[in-house]
Amino acid sequence: MKLLTKVSAGLLLSFSSILLMHVTVEALSTKNHQATQEQKQEMADRAFAGLALGLSGVGLGSSLMLSLKKQHQRQLTSHLQSTFYRLVEEQKGEISLLRFAKEAEITGEEAKLFLDSKAQEFNATFDHSQNGGVYYHFHL
Repeated sequence: MKLLTKVSAGLLLSFSSILLMHVTVEALSTKNHQATQEQKQEMADRAFAGLALGLSGVGLGSSLMLSLKKQHQRQLTSHLQSTFYRLVEEQKGEISLLRFAKEAEITGEEAKLFLDSKAQEFNATFDHSQNGGVYYHFHL
């Protein structure tokens, strides 16, 4: 389903962008200046239809991409939360920055931001080991 949504969003954005570019080129075409009033009205109608289809396609494609991004963010948050609580339980409240980053499969900076927010939320303490590692102490 996720792959289908990605493909749909990509196709909608691509085709809609091409349609909008075509409408723009057609509107700026030099042959429009020599057209009769009837032809100008027909071109304006086509341009309006192209704009309506193109903009609605871009809107729908963007909406699909945004929903995918939100879904990914929820999954990442859920993964980080479950990894955090599992490690707190396993390590009896003591988590190293490196271990959390490794277990959660995220960068050290992301791990530090996450653990700092959890430390503030749960009033945890942290200290540095002699070899430079950072340990968070969560009181169970």
